[in-house]
Amino acid sequence: MRMRRSADGWRGLIGRTFTPERAARLAAAIVTIARAQDGDGPRVVVGYDCRRLGRRTAQLVARAAGDAGARAVRIVAHLPTPTASYLVGAGDAELALLVTASHNPPEWNGVKAKGRPGCSLDAELERRADELFDDSERAAGDARFGEPPGKPSGKADEARADDARGPGDAIFEECDASPWIDRHVAHVLSRLPATPERPLRVVVDGLGGIAGGAMLRLCGALRWSATPLGCTPSANFGGVAPDPSLPASRGRAADAVRTGRADLGLVVDGDGDRVYAIDGDGRTVEPHELFALLLAHRHRRRYGHPERGIAITAATGALVRRMCARWHRPVVELPVGFKHLSPLLVEGRIDAGAGGVGDLAFAEFGVDRDPFGAVALLADLLATSGRPLASLVSDLRHRYGRFDWHESHVDGDATDTQLRAAGRRALERCGFDARTARITTVDGVKFSLDSGEWLLLRPSTTEGGIRVYGELLSARAAGAATALAAHVARALAAERSP
Repeated sequence: MRMRRSADGWRGLIGRTFTPERAARLAAAIVTIARAQDGDGPRVVVGYDCRRLGRRTAQLVARAAGDAGARAVRIVAHLPTPTASYLVGAGDAELALLVTASHNPPEWNGVKAKGRPGCSLDAELERRADELFDDSERAAGDARFGEPPGKPSGKADEARADDARGPGDAIFEECDASPWIDRHVAHVLSRLPATPERPLRVVVDGLGGIAGGAMLRLCGALRWSATPLGCTPSANFGGVAPDPSLPASRGRAADAVRTGRADLGLVVDGDGDRVYAIDGDGRTVEPHELFALLLAHRHRRRYGHPERGIAITAATGALVRRMCARWHRPVVELPVGFKHLSPLLVEGRIDAGAGGVGDLAFAEFGVDRDPFGAVALLADLLATSGRPLASLVSDLRHRYGRFDWHESHVDGDATDTQLRAAGRRALERCGFDARTARITTVDGVKFSLDSGEWLLLRPSTTEGGIRVYGELLSARAAGAATALAAHVARALAAERSP
């Protein structure tokens, strides 16, 4: 078993499907294909987060990139993924290889790759790199963990990663992330008409990952008074899942907002490309609501390109569709994973894009998801309105309805036919009229109801099993979401039975 290609990059379980040597072979494959496509050796940034084996993996990845023809390699500890995308977009590198498993538990690690003009690799390059990686995995056979074929392990590799030049004549350098983070913060603020002038009290929870400190820098530039939680990187993320979409991961930030009487809270995932907001009452602002608020603010202020469409993934959309219908703006629905949305930003076909888990992008900041840009826009909204975040969310719900977003997980695999049957049965058991549901298969099987509510069943690309998503009107959401997930599990079990 090797690392799986996921919604963004490749991931695996440390010591099993993920090893430093496998990551190095993957890096060599990516650089080889990128060099063949561009005709020149790329300048590469190799970043790594706080997970176990992160530094060692980054050193082997850097060496492999140099051997594969990179002309310069910079190794950067604790570089947030959005900052890496910004650096590639700004021309500081042609390629970023990031050793991270993002929001996954600490037992996981992986490699994300960002290419020009500052987003995930294009689909063809990723496919060809994955094929070459497959070939190198077969050639490596059962190479032992910790010892790449034909190379010594341990300190010898670490020493060689610090050499001035490698076998491929690449120049190697270890760099501090701080100046690049400061440039990224300055960039997002420069895209606003003016720096927002409303000092606020905020709570920032980095969930023990590498992005909390960077978000604190943005708060400082906004003249916000920030209380840090989980902003010191930790290999086990301080015992908290580095995934802000999980209610348990947002709990301490919500408590701190309430007890400290803060104006809002910000919770970022392990590598910094997802953000959740918490209002002054300690309540979560769901990502689809935050996205809608920021879209409405941009619409009023005439930011961006109002003639362009909006892109969403299949795992969100009800509220955004209602809003965009009033503005006569087209909405494009794509598979889960921001790599599917970025090409439309690159081509200038859309003005903004979002998934369902705090992955937001706006054209003025770049072509990849960027929570730092989203928070800068939020600061602009709060400063120009002078209102609390909770009040703005309340108005939004009054105008467009309140949709509650839900996600759960069901073990086991299923075919599209089984997903269709299970979803229909679950909806009917919960009192929904499944007969009139519009079924789409952009990513998995999605049932869209006349009310605007929907249910999506799709295979998980990383951890296996089936993801169950839905947006339900709040009047029945609390019980219906739990019941739907339970009925989906039972229906899938029945479908799999001989």
